Formats: sequence, structure tokens, C-alpha cells
Amino acid sequence: MFSYRQPFWKYVAAIAFCLPLFLSGCSDSSELENHWRDYLTRLARVLDREASASPQEASLHFPRPRDIAITFADSNIDLLDFLRMRQCALRETIAERNSILGRHGDASAKLIFDLRFLSEAETCIDILHSEGKASLAATLREAANLKQRELPNRLFAAGIAGAEFREFWQAPPDLRSYHPDRGDDPSIAALARWNRWQQQWLAGNWQHDTDEILSTLGKIRLGDGGALLKAQQLNTAKLKAAADIIEQRLVGRPLCLKASPTPAANQFRNVLSSYFITQIQQQASLINRHQFAILSEMTPIENELLAAMRANELPVPTAYLDWLKKRSELLDKATDAQRQHVERAGALLSQCGLAPGT
Repeated sequence: MFSYRQPFWKYVAAIAFCLPLFLSGCSDSSELENHWRDYLTRLARVLDREASASPQEASLHFPRPRDIAITFADSNIDLLDFLRMRQCALRETIAERNSILGRHGDASAKLIFDLRFLSEAETCIDILHSEGKASLAATLREAANLKQRELPNRLFAAGIAGAEFREFWQAPPDLRSYHPDRGDDPSIAALARWNRWQQQWLAGNWQHDTDEILSTLGKIRLGDGGALLKAQQLNTAKLKAAADIIEQRLVGRPLCLKASPTPAANQFRNVLSSYFITQIQQQASLINRHQFAILSEMTPIENELLAAMRANELPVPTAYLDWLKKRSELLDKATDAQRQHVERAGALLSQCGLAPGT
């Protein structure tokens, strides 16, 4: 009896394990990858050409922390000065910042202390003047001016160069969990809030809500920026492979000897319609919409902050500028590959008297 039950339960367990794969097409690939595989297979078959190898480029890596690290000037407020600011709320802020937790906090925690310092410094300066402590008031003024001048760099360290933005741009191992069709990327609204806050802080309004800052950075961390770049890299590689198949037929044996469609030409048009336009272009449109939503918030954050750093003669890490250039080139390649593929497909259709789009 046992000899029959054991294989049966193994069979049941195998079905249970494979059921999710059956439901998703028994594949470890993403939907986008599956659509590309279907399209390229059918394109090669109908045009009687082999797809050339099209290795996808390695994922674009965000700069290492040490390559975009920034050092800041030390405050010249010493312990004796601190003890003399008894009536100032700033006294507590400085005490917390100089504690073990304050000294070893991450960039976002330090930015919060800096915003508190700047928002409390003016009142404390007035108090010190009223108490006849003009020298200490001047020292505090100098420290506040320095923090205000360095604020763009502190925003850089806590924001676009920080841990949360790093995770936002980190490429996932695969694209199975990337679903731009759902429109539920939590980072879009969070980036919009960060954009508004950054403008406000750079303009000299340092009011803030600590919990809201941490919550917003947490939502940015959960964003799909890295998945977006990986998807566009995949699209670029596959578009180039598809364009190569079509190009082989354009420069080789004609698909049509006369400007009239053949059965093979009609099959080619059907492959374009059923697999490229209906599946791949529909997904590409959603990916492009996701890209637009991200860059509409991310680009102003980066441009305004980098401009403020330069205006204050603060160092801008070269590694981040290189990353921006590579990111832009990656996205431009996806756009160019799409255009080239459509042009090649249109040329082959025209060879057979089939106007593109018909």
C-alpha cells in the first residue's frame, strides 16, 4: 500500500509546486520577456531569417556611497558656547545632534537636525542679543550662515544620493514583479512631495515634519525606478534584434518581388499587428508613461539641487553626473531603437505595397 501512496503524494506535491508556473505560462520570465520571445520567434519564422544574438547590457548601477560622499565644515560652536544658550530651544537641538545617536545618524536624520537648527537659530540670535551676548550671537549667526550655504549639499546627501533613492534606482533581479499597468508606484506622489519640500527649504523656509520626511523617503525607497531602467534596457536589446531580422530581409532576398502583398507579406503584417502592436507596444506605452511620471518629478529635484550646489560653489560629485548621463543615454537608446524598428518594418511593408499602419 505504501509503495503506491508515496509516488501519488509526490505527484500531488509536484502539481502544487508547478501550479503557479502553469498559471503564469510555466515560465520564470516576465510577461514583457514572454511577449518579446513570442514576437521574435514569429518574426524570424515569417521572414525566414535567424535572430542574431542580442545580449542585454548589464544593469545601470547607482554610484557607490563613497564615490558621491560629501564632507561638511564643522560648526565653531563649542561646549562653553552651548552652555550659555540657556533660553534657546536650539540648545536642545544641538544637544541631540551632538549625542551618540545624532553623530551616527544617517544623512536624512542629520538633515532633519540641520533644518531644526536653521528654523530655531534666528529666534536664538535675538534672545542672545537681548541678554547682551553679542559675541555668541555673532558666532551663532556665522554657524547658521554656513549651514544655509551648505544646505544644498546636505539635501543632496539625504535626498538623491541617499539610501532611499539608491534603493529606488536599484535594478531588481528580474521583471516579474514590475507592473506599470497598475499605476500603483508609491514613489510618484512621494517624489512630488520631496520636490515641493526641497524648493521650500532652498528658498529659506525650513519648516518640516520629521515623521512626514521619514515616511516620504520610505515610499521613495519602494519605487520602481530600477525596474523601469531594466525594462527599457530589455526593450532596447529586443528592438535591435527585431530590427536586425527585418534588415536582413531588406538587404537580402525581397519579401515581395512586386509592390503587391504575398502570403508571407500578409503574415508579416499580422505578426506586427498581433504581437508587436497589440502586446509589446501596449506594454511599451505603459512603461513610457511610468518613465514620464518618474522623470517629471525626479528631473526638477536633480536640476534645482545641482544648480543650487553650483551657485554656492559647492562640490558636485562627478560620479553622480556620470550616472545622470548614462541614465539619459539608456532612455534615449530605448526611444531610438523603437523608432528604428518601426522604420525598418515600414520599409519592408512598403516593399510589398502595404502602407505602414494599414
